[in-house]
Amino acid sequence: MEEVILKTLKYQISLPTAHTFLFRYLNAAHTYRQLTFLTQFVLETSLYSYELVTKYSPSQLAAAAVLIGRKAVGRNSWSPTLLKYAEYREEDIKPIARVMLAENKNLRSSLTAVKRKYHNEKYLKVAGIMLPSESEL
Repeated sequence: MEEVILKTLKYQISLPTAHTFLFRYLNAAHTYRQLTFLTQFVLETSLYSYELVTKYSPSQLAAAAVLIGRKAVGRNSWSPTLLKYAEYREEDIKPIARVMLAENKNLRSSLTAVKRKYHNEKYLKVAGIMLPSESEL
């Protein structure tokens, strides 16, 4: 049966990525450009971490990036709308966000291309925004 389905689809299948979930959550949260770029930056740096991409699902990584970004810009960490669309409670995401922040610290010095990209005016220089510490989540 799997073969029949794959042949019917002409083997054109894809899986949602963390960026797919990120934009879904950001749309649900009615975000603005700076927060969008900041969460993209956080997520993009986290995708270089073997531990993060093997241990957590793309939707969890996206939710953690949104949590970190919202906290960094002084917004409420989580909202009822995010709970509805992400189907994660803030308490479920906080441990992942803490690991993401720790990994981000470890990797940040080696990700010069990503930092340079997000230091650009086009991305509102969000790489310069101070991220919260693990204890602040």
